[in-house]
Amino acid sequence: MRNPVREGLLVWAVVLLGLALVQLIPIRGLTGALAVAAFLWVPLRFLEKHQQDSHDAGWRFDKLGLDLAWALGSCAVVLPLFALCFFTFPAWLAHLPLSLRVMLAPYAGGVALHAIPWTWDLLGQIAGNGAVAFSEEFFYRGYLTLRFEEKLRPVPAALSVAGLFALGHLLTPAPFRLLVFFPALLFAFLRNRTHTIVGAAATHWLCNVALLLLQAGS
Repeated sequence: MRNPVREGLLVWAVVLLGLALVQLIPIRGLTGALAVAAFLWVPLRFLEKHQQDSHDAGWRFDKLGLDLAWALGSCAVVLPLFALCFFTFPAWLAHLPLSLRVMLAPYAGGVALHAIPWTWDLLGQIAGNGAVAFSEEFFYRGYLTLRFEEKLRPVPAALSVAGLFALGHLLTPAPFRLLVFFPALLFAFLRNRTHTIVGAAATHWLCNVALLLLQAGS
């Protein structure tokens, strides 16, 4: 008997194992590029096995206006709060032992936004984050959420997928990366509002860009 949750877990594990092996190849940017490809191609193949397509997993633009309204509204609330925490967190972090500081955050010290180096490399990272955000949302809030919701109610499904999303970020082993569990819940909420992944993907990209700019100026 088909078990959609087991299928989702197996697909997630195989993709993450493959990406972990790719990381052993010392080519800059290879893992990121293959992650985008895997997060798009692998779910499509498994959707097709069950006579489904990307539309069933939420990759559609028939509610684009509503998706963008939810995305921009969410970012208007969340990003100022996140920026405030980013500015104030280093002061609290400085009182902790170095070993804990390294575990809790990838940066230390103050932030000076005027120091952001607007280089072609930074602009390329901003553009690349768009591909990362949309592919991750298709994989996690699209395919995996679709599979989990075949067995679970929306909230348990969202929590489970958010947990997998956080664990997947440990491909770069650093405990602070588990914190992506919390924005993953926001992305799940947005997907649930419109039943597409577009608003979640746009919000994901804007959050990534905000973090990238804050880190570039720190």
